[in-house]
Amino acid sequence: MEKYKGKLYLTIFILTSLILAIGAWKNYRPQVVYASCADIAEKTANLVQKKDIVKIDEEKTFDVALNDCLTDAGYFEE
Repeated sequence: MEKYKGKLYLTIFILTSLILAIGAWKNYRPQVVYASCADIAEKTANLVQKKDIVKIDEEKTFDVALNDCLTDAGYFEE
């Protein structure tokens, strides 16, 4: 039994690490993607507003840019 104790502990450690990594990937990644896309959409809306002389609806531009970014990133896929 002493002979296999090290391998058993290593296997348990690897399985626990794998479970934690999958949990972090499933729970943390969407938050990072959403935050990044919100930042990109805000900067895009500001650029469009500065470039256009005609008044535009900034909220609509922000929403469109955010939706495009989230769709491209695969945020809506489960």
